[in-house]
Amino acid sequence: MIDKADLDGLLQETGRGDAHAFRLLYDAVSPRLMAVAYRLLNDRQQAEDVVQEAMIAAWRSGTDYDSRRSQAATWLISITRYRALDLIRKHGRQREILRDGQHDVRRVLGHDAPQPESDPVAPEMADRLRYCFGEISRDQAGCIQLAYTEGLTLREIAEKLERPISTVKSWMRRGLQKLRECVEL
Repeated sequence: MIDKADLDGLLQETGRGDAHAFRLLYDAVSPRLMAVAYRLLNDRQQAEDVVQEAMIAAWRSGTDYDSRRSQAATWLISITRYRALDLIRKHGRQREILRDGQHDVRRVLGHDAPQPESDPVAPEMADRLRYCFGEISRDQAGCIQLAYTEGLTLREIAEKLERPISTVKSWMRRGLQKLRECVEL
């Protein structure tokens, strides 16, 4: 198992053109990146393409990564997520909106998320995430869902919910913090 510091180093070395570091980085993070892309796209080929694009970005700009601002895995997940959301926007796909406080993980991550037996993410994590979404408020869960599965910006979420952007920012920040704390328990 590669730890966070090792991932940071591998990403920096990848950015400098080290093919061995790239292989190690790819092996360490690609299953997680694939899970993120697949959940958003629900298409294995498109998800693989998005992961490939994210890893090419790591190869080309890994030296731009700043470990003081985020962890390597977080940086790569963000790239993957943004590439997947760009693809969704390009093709006009929409994901089901979380309604009436239903905190089912499939609704949060997309109604057509893969079944646990085919999902690269462990079923225990899905159960934990489902539980954690039940621990945050409806408003927080709704904001997170709109941002992560529909790719809406904070401003777009505020407009959609007819709430001030400062309120949406607070809901998002507090919700993500609570999720992070809950998942890490």
